[in-house]
Amino acid sequence: MNKTTQPMGLIEAVHNLLNSSDCPASVTLEQCASELAMSMTSFRRKLSQEETSYKLIHAKFLNELCVHALLTNQTNIDELAIKLGYSERATFERSFRQKFGITPSQFRELSLVSSHHESYQKLTHIAQHIPPMSDSCRLLLQEKESGALDVNRTTDIISKDPIFSARVMGQASMAIYGKTPSNIQEAISRNLGVNTVINFAVVYAVKDALQEHVQQAVIDQYSKAFLIAPLLFKLVRKSLKNKVKFDNVQTEQVLVFALLGVFLLSHKNAHKYQLMLHSLQGIEELTSLNAHIQESMGISIFSSSALMLSLWHIDAGVVKQLNHLDKVSRNKAKGAIQDELLLFILSCLYCFAAGHTDYDHLLQKAELLSVDNFDEIKALLFT
Repeated sequence: MNKTTQPMGLIEAVHNLLNSSDCPASVTLEQCASELAMSMTSFRRKLSQEETSYKLIHAKFLNELCVHALLTNQTNIDELAIKLGYSERATFERSFRQKFGITPSQFRELSLVSSHHESYQKLTHIAQHIPPMSDSCRLLLQEKESGALDVNRTTDIISKDPIFSARVMGQASMAIYGKTPSNIQEAISRNLGVNTVINFAVVYAVKDALQEHVQQAVIDQYSKAFLIAPLLFKLVRKSLKNKVKFDNVQTEQVLVFALLGVFLLSHKNAHKYQLMLHSLQGIEELTSLNAHIQESMGISIFSSSALMLSLWHIDAGVVKQLNHLDKVSRNKAKGAIQDELLLFILSCLYCFAAGHTDYDHLLQKAELLSVDNFDEIKALLFT
């Protein structure tokens, strides 16, 4: 686990090979290794050193090819069906509709609703006019910023907010965080911690502010994902046995807040919110989704989250980290092992929130990253 960066050379070579094929769906691992003048053993080993496998690259390439072609209007649907390995257009359309809920042509039409600039401007306007956070959330952030926040002061602030008090007690329940607390102070001091409570306050503030503007299922499922992020982070750290060092406080914030942008992008006043909803339904891999949302809306999920957090004056370090993760996820920057692990955790949270049941790609990624307790992760997210 001492690798610090992810070299892109071999992955790019595989992408180029697949891109040059008339039917990339049919290109096998054996053919790819042969074209690159490598033995299969060496090919697999070198891909493993880059934290990936041919199966992961191939599946992601085909998924991205499909959505990219529809978003950019560069390929007709008959040709696209052949490239993706379907015998005829009708078979492809049936498969696409099962995943996305609409036909490829309808998906393409939704992507053309407005220009990137218009879409980005609208999202910025929505973000700037999100209702203010609750008094308790605002006070918690102010006290934290001033350095005056401890368990007693946190308890005092939360106790005056009955709704948030009940939420804190619920999150500190035995099922998630150990022995059931008997009061708010115990829930904070023994079960959650001050920083986690602040993170949850922001999540609930955003949820409450956008409740009437985002589909209920999206609000509910993604809020659940944000709230279990600290436990998932704890499971991954447990597996790694301190082999990788994290800034635990900031990393937990990043994991809780990174997908908040889904709410902004799904806002019913956004020009392309229907495209976003169908993308959430059909795109199973988070980094692919992030790239395609950037392509179609002019802003990615991580950047949308950073925009919302900056307007609410959340820690600038978290905003900076989210912008960095966005570049790593879209291959615009090289990532450290910590970045790869964060993207893995966020991918798990996305699959959970979106209701995707195919988690083979997560299992493979866990193995490549030496996260050896995937059964525990699966039990948390998928059972």
